[in-house]
Amino acid sequence: MKLAWQNPLHLAQKIADSYNEDWVFLYSGLHKKIKNSTSYIALFPREKIICDNFKTAEAKIKNGKEKWFGYLSYEVAHDFEKLPKTKKSFINLPKIHLINFSLILEFDHDKKILTAICDDKKILKQVQDDEARSTKHEARKCHPELVLGSIKNIYSNFTDKSYLKTIANIREMIAKGDFYQTNLTRKFFGEFTQKQNQQSSFQLFTDLVKSSPANYSSFLRLDKNFIVSSSPELFLEIKNGRIISRPVKGTMPRSANAKEDHKNKLALKNSAKERAENLMIVDLVRNDLSRICKAGSVAVKKLFTITSYKNIHHMSSEIHGILNKNSSTIDAIKATFPAGSMTGAPKIKAMEIAAKKEKMDRGIYSGCIGFLDGTSKANLSVVIRTLILQGKKFEFQTGGAITFNSDSQAELLEIFSKAKAIIKALDATSFLQFSQQK
Repeated sequence: MKLAWQNPLHLAQKIADSYNEDWVFLYSGLHKKIKNSTSYIALFPREKIICDNFKTAEAKIKNGKEKWFGYLSYEVAHDFEKLPKTKKSFINLPKIHLINFSLILEFDHDKKILTAICDDKKILKQVQDDEARSTKHEARKCHPELVLGSIKNIYSNFTDKSYLKTIANIREMIAKGDFYQTNLTRKFFGEFTQKQNQQSSFQLFTDLVKSSPANYSSFLRLDKNFIVSSSPELFLEIKNGRIISRPVKGTMPRSANAKEDHKNKLALKNSAKERAENLMIVDLVRNDLSRICKAGSVAVKKLFTITSYKNIHHMSSEIHGILNKNSSTIDAIKATFPAGSMTGAPKIKAMEIAAKKEKMDRGIYSGCIGFLDGTSKANLSVVIRTLILQGKKFEFQTGGAITFNSDSQAELLEIFSKAKAIIKALDATSFLQFSQQK
């Protein structure tokens, strides 16, 4: 059913003001720059899959054409490979949370077409009535601190010193030939002085997409948990028998000075180290895709592409393939999860090393967010630039690829460059400023 076009971010704001069930908003925050962008709002849960075992989810999803929205946590990888156990994350959520919704609103940004997919028109009317009653987005005037309260504390699984020491140790291991690259990540977690609700959490989302727009932004309300993400990275897109993955590997901070910013961009483009990092992951993804694609169909369509975001320059590549006739969406996830950009190479060895060094579950971070069905469709982002909220608790995580040529201080700076927008949205600079200046 076609509806009059609306700005999806404005409509999502009205839903956040008035709707009180689980829902998912997948927002293409760079639709003005990127063609074929689509956003989604999914409302009114029909069935849920909340579990810690992929086989349980697979049994419900397999062979079905219904879209399931939600996330797969990084630790789902334990269902596919034998990996070291780590201690529970600060916010301990189920490994898998997927929902089949009764109403899906699909926003085609290029054509300005809004399509409602639903079985019952009464549900659509309820949304329209709620929207009519809600306060207009433009009228909201709210200082973030008044909504969020202040931050009580922030902790991490690494200190700056221990992070630098761990990088040096990893470089020594690489020199011995144990592996080529591992993605080392650092979790930050703490508490607000007051509990967060849907309105305050969505305020954080709008702040984040404003200061760090990305094409795979998302807001998820799942029970009493809120997930706020502004990811630039595509894990898997499956459509019409084709599969695409677009790993991001290679980073340089933006500069307010135009000449310095251009210099940083060129430095990233021409960096032998960053290209080597990216190429390792491209080869890894090609290998993963070849397990479920037709022989000879896996190809690199774009290599070492530089994309400039508001706070950071990123290097990415794009790998395509044609799925085997007997390969489903579930098969594709089993073959490729988690995203190679969040592991390193060789994949399993790199994950083992990262787990032993980080010592804490990544949780949703490094997993995927989006939608999938059991046969032929998926659109899943890599969970980076993501904030998780539960009551007074919050956590976010960032990291980077460590190779033999890594500079420890540069890697430390990189994790704070990547977290810049989240730190700003949380108004947490006073807690993390010292680390940023190191």
